[in-house]
Amino acid sequence: MKFKRLGAFLLAGIMSMSAVGCGESSGEGNESPNTADADDSGAASETGELKGEITFSTWGSLDEKKINEEVIKAFEAKYPGTKVNLEFIPDKYREKIDTMFLGGNAPDVIYGHPHFFAAWAKEGLLMDLSERYEEEEDFYMSDKFATNMYDSFRYEGKNIATINGHDTFLLYYNKDLFDEAGVAYPTDEWTWDDWLEAAQKLTTTAPDGSAQYATVFSAENPATWFPYIYSFGGDIFDDMDAPTKVVFNSPETVEALQFIQDAVHKYGVAPNYQDSDLTGGAFDTGRVAMDIDGSWAPASKRNITEFKWDMANIPLKEGKERRTSAFYAGYAVNAATENPDLAYAFAKFFQEDEGQQILSQLGLITVINKEIASSEENLKGEGLPENHALRVSSIDYATNGYAMLTNWEEMMTKVLKPAFEELLSAKITPEECAERVQTQLEEMLAKE
Repeated sequence: MKFKRLGAFLLAGIMSMSAVGCGESSGEGNESPNTADADDSGAASETGELKGEITFSTWGSLDEKKINEEVIKAFEAKYPGTKVNLEFIPDKYREKIDTMFLGGNAPDVIYGHPHFFAAWAKEGLLMDLSERYEEEEDFYMSDKFATNMYDSFRYEGKNIATINGHDTFLLYYNKDLFDEAGVAYPTDEWTWDDWLEAAQKLTTTAPDGSAQYATVFSAENPATWFPYIYSFGGDIFDDMDAPTKVVFNSPETVEALQFIQDAVHKYGVAPNYQDSDLTGGAFDTGRVAMDIDGSWAPASKRNITEFKWDMANIPLKEGKERRTSAFYAGYAVNAATENPDLAYAFAKFFQEDEGQQILSQLGLITVINKEIASSEENLKGEGLPENHALRVSSIDYATNGYAMLTNWEEMMTKVLKPAFEELLSAKITPEECAERVQTQLEEMLAKE
């Protein structure tokens, strides 16, 4: 019966993700092996040295694949006699890992986001790393690590992953367009009122006759709206790391939604995305003055040569604390791994200094090690902006953009995305949007 329920859970998840895109059960043979003695094929020899072979899964670009191969190479060099086989899954990652769990051949170490891990931990599929993790004393040094992220990698009080790093959302701006419009660059004191005043001056007709806008909104990825909602003082749940209550329908969230809708339909500083060729990534064309994007963006924007650009904090809402949104990622261990010691050592290696140093080279994610993330090498490279250090400091006031819920992706695609689309096209009011999202999320949370 346990296997049937596990199969039904994973199959339902696969079907849900196929449709929309991207209770506790231990299961037979899925008891956490982290305290088990290693057998002849295990990860540790009688002398305590790591040995054996494991598999590791991840997704990403070819550049990310190369970085992971470098991590593997460094790990195998540090621990001779070990071998890590990379399973690179660039498409439909979550769906394929679900299928592998169902077939009993999931990787030993799995890269992913916290809400992925929550779904697997709920079914007893991930190793509880709590005892091992607590032994890593330096991991709890808040001056070295962004320890405020740790709660996002706990499920029912248990550590279920080591941590890679974070991507916060920041404001990017075209310095050339600001100069041409005679608008001062954003500062840490910038409010949304300042943003709107600047936006109206930055919305004009380009020399070639094409429209130039202050910004662009899209509902394709609802999470890109969270920096606005958080900044205005709103929230989606009472706690994104351990959600128990939907709090979306609040005056603060309604005000944020009103601000976005007005930017398009009242002030015209952003195009109606349904009638425009300006969509996500339009900032790089030079036709958009400001963009709220993740801290991974400099890795590609550093190649922009047509104009000068920089980054700033998300504007402040007067009377509210500074807030932004962040995405997190880490490494979980399959509870059914035959090599628990080796699997954990490899997952841990990504958070250790050597692994973090290698990961930081790509610039797509801000590693959790603040010392490495803040190094001159990572912040002052060619093509990187003056205020690049904000990608590190912004984690101090960031809120998780992923709810630790097994059906979070379904909530995003079936509730938030369509509601935001109708708000952008002015088919519904901000009040109607907030009420609809509140009701539908409450229904889905109850299922959780």
